[in-house]
Amino acid sequence: MKRKGLKFVAIMFFVLVLSLGFAGFKSPKIGADSILLMDISGDIPEMVPYNPFWGLFEPAPITFLDKLMLLRKASADKRIQSVVITIRDNSLGMAKIQELRDAISNVKASAKPVYCYLEMEGDSDLSYYLASACTKIYTAPVSFLSINGLDSFYYFLGGLFQKAKLSIQVVKIKEYKTAGDMLSRRDMSPEHREMAESLLNSLWDQYLSGVSSARGKSKDEIAKLIDQYLVIPENYQEAGLIDGVKYLDDIIKELQAGKNLDVVKEKQYLNVPNEALGINMGPKVAVVYGVGSIVNQDPGMPPMMGSILSAEGMVKELEAVAKDDSVKAVIFRIDSGGGSALASDLIWRATQRVREKKPIVVSMSDVAGSGGYYIACGADAIVAEPGTFTGSIGVVSARIGMKELLGWLQVGTASLSKGAYAGMDDISRPWTDAEMAKADASIQGMYQVFLDRVSKGRKKSKDEINRIGRGRVWTGAQAKELGLVDELGGIDKAVEIVKAKLNVKDVNLVYKRKPLSLWKILTGKIEDEMVSMVFGPDVRGMRMAWQMSQLFKDGQSLFMMDEIVVK
Repeated sequence: MKRKGLKFVAIMFFVLVLSLGFAGFKSPKIGADSILLMDISGDIPEMVPYNPFWGLFEPAPITFLDKLMLLRKASADKRIQSVVITIRDNSLGMAKIQELRDAISNVKASAKPVYCYLEMEGDSDLSYYLASACTKIYTAPVSFLSINGLDSFYYFLGGLFQKAKLSIQVVKIKEYKTAGDMLSRRDMSPEHREMAESLLNSLWDQYLSGVSSARGKSKDEIAKLIDQYLVIPENYQEAGLIDGVKYLDDIIKELQAGKNLDVVKEKQYLNVPNEALGINMGPKVAVVYGVGSIVNQDPGMPPMMGSILSAEGMVKELEAVAKDDSVKAVIFRIDSGGGSALASDLIWRATQRVREKKPIVVSMSDVAGSGGYYIACGADAIVAEPGTFTGSIGVVSARIGMKELLGWLQVGTASLSKGAYAGMDDISRPWTDAEMAKADASIQGMYQVFLDRVSKGRKKSKDEINRIGRGRVWTGAQAKELGLVDELGGIDKAVEIVKAKLNVKDVNLVYKRKPLSLWKILTGKIEDEMVSMVFGPDVRGMRMAWQMSQLFKDGQSLFMMDEIVVK
């Protein structure tokens, strides 16, 4: 009797999950005259894995591509008369914001106003940059905007490691490969400063150009207004940087203006089929995501690891779309600062196998540098936003020595070996000069492979790639001038290239969501909380150091760039 009762409960639970899941597929009723209400806040992921419990406990997160598709649908949907976007604190980088700006411009081009409502309590520069693409900008009365310019911040942990009685030995190619500097130095090298200033100057020019064009002012005027640090909403309105100070409900009332306009929320509008609007139709094009630190095998993503891009999983996914005859092309969406050299090469090889059968076009997100560029360089075409961080063609290897720490702890060690270099993994002592030379020879060889891959992919000489490589990071705008990318734009630009290659008017973008284990479901949110609690929400450099120590072995050769945060 008990067994029958348990069986009944299990069946009812299963039916409940299915019913909630299928409820999300029901097409909503949209009024003939409607306002689309969107939200840009928090973490907007590039991709989310499939979770069978979405809808039971909480809805599935809306991805970045989902947001873009919402705006594309709004452009085509005659029922949508206008769009209102609420912007709060978010994790978007410059490139993703530029992609959203382009999508907003497309909505405006369809003769539909896009209103922005800023609800900010801190750094607002990039959020304002996004808002400036809108028809009108409003801010909450007590939203004191911090629009004071762009800045970048870097950590150097050499002194910390010395205090911990740990020695760091770094070999790298070459002078601009700064990922190792974060671990070994106490300050910024001249080459690092030159590169960092170049990146910030490029982004600052993009920022001023975008805002000045949108607000009808010169770049100098915008720069002077920013230098005044206006703070109070009324000051921004008087300066012409915003259009008013209102609450969200007041903005909606203004748009309605006596008309009977319905308000449609984005989670509801997400379920409107693309086909019903005559968009996203045509040959199937798979979007494959390469997001996170590149490793050979998935370590299971224990807490505090962040996003992981394993060669093991990515190769299988790329091989699957290569073999799938229903998929006519692939858009490889990359958001990665690199990682393992071996894993990067295995993924690169998989992209070449795709290319043998069908077009593969790379769409770079906020970051596609070092190993992230390596896995991109063999594509038929590469698209990046002007604010994407890319390049970083170089190699780095770091080794932590514990001799002083072990001595201080009075821990004795003994090491026996056969072979002249068998003791290179002995952390109780530093590398000898001969061992350092061998480590350097190893990364020199890998650098030559990197140069070879890029030179063939970009149809340039190895000498030319070396001149623009040497570990140096470039913005997408700079990379376009140097020939490292083909076009500036986002996924929409990548779709245009695919359509031209397939000679079609439109394509059907599809992507699979990978299954998620129960362990990852339970630990996913714990991970985010732990990272914020241990490192703080903005201490990304410290998190990267943790990732390097956990994901990669001492002395492992890495195609990896340091994390660059501009805000």
